[in-house]
Amino acid sequence: MNKKLKSFLSISLLIIIILMAAYYVYSNYHEFSSIKLVNPIFILFIAILFLFAYIFVSLQTIYLLRPLKVNLKFFEAYTLSMMTGFYNLITPFRGGMAARAVYLKKKHNFSYSDFFATLSASYIITFFVAGLIGLIASYLVYAQEGSYNLVLIGIFIVIFLGMIFLMILPDFSKTKYASSISKRPLLQKFLRIINAWHEIKHNKRIISLIFIATTIQLIIATVSLIISFSIFGWQISFADALLISCIGSAGILISITPAGLGIQESITIFTALALGISPSQTIPVSILGRLISTVILFILGPLCSYYLLKRKSKSA
Repeated sequence: MNKKLKSFLSISLLIIIILMAAYYVYSNYHEFSSIKLVNPIFILFIAILFLFAYIFVSLQTIYLLRPLKVNLKFFEAYTLSMMTGFYNLITPFRGGMAARAVYLKKKHNFSYSDFFATLSASYIITFFVAGLIGLIASYLVYAQEGSYNLVLIGIFIVIFLGMIFLMILPDFSKTKYASSISKRPLLQKFLRIINAWHEIKHNKRIISLIFIATTIQLIIATVSLIISFSIFGWQISFADALLISCIGSAGILISITPAGLGIQESITIFTALALGISPSQTIPVSILGRLISTVILFILGPLCSYYLLKRKSKSA
């Protein structure tokens, strides 16, 4: 798929989502007209949590790169994460990852194949954690509220078992099939993900640290969601918020619009609806969260990009 077609599909989907949201708001104007900011001061707390979450995104980056001989300092990793978030915001299909790959190549002589390896391993761990904690959250919802949603449980089971399946697959680069695989580009790309996992999985300490950092990110997202609802005077249980956060974390797979704009919000709305939470509540919460993250990234993203571009490369 060429770049023009990707951009066209991304923008078209974004427009459709915006139009659908606008129509829903228009059709249910009486519900939205009564919405008020009950605790606006909590917006500051969400902004702080957003910045705090990037600490663990940065630590995850540091831990993933360390086995491959790239030792990032914390401030460099933090600004790199901010830059990545900014470019994800202004480009479709998570273009921030491409910007990160270029930076690591230029400044640390980190090959694109090695970058793909770390990214693949990161996704495997992220989805594994999302699937595992999502199942735990589903149980908590059932234990507290006596309700469950088979679709959500099925999604978490598929994600969880799917990641376990990828983890236990052998390293095909060391098998007799390696030469035949290399002649099939699509199969080779998939198997590179498996081989990337094998490159990192042997370092148990690194895997444990990444697992902890990913889990903390989910907890921060959960707390932020609870606070977001309370800003409008609504209450949501920790179990419900945790389940929504887990689905949102897994939703990066389909972030085909800039920063997953519209996609992430749709996932949040439909997941909340499955839990019995009205779209008239989740739409304002989703919009508020998006506005806060956008403002922060548009302020800090260019500054971090400027800082990183001015840094001397490792070779220099």
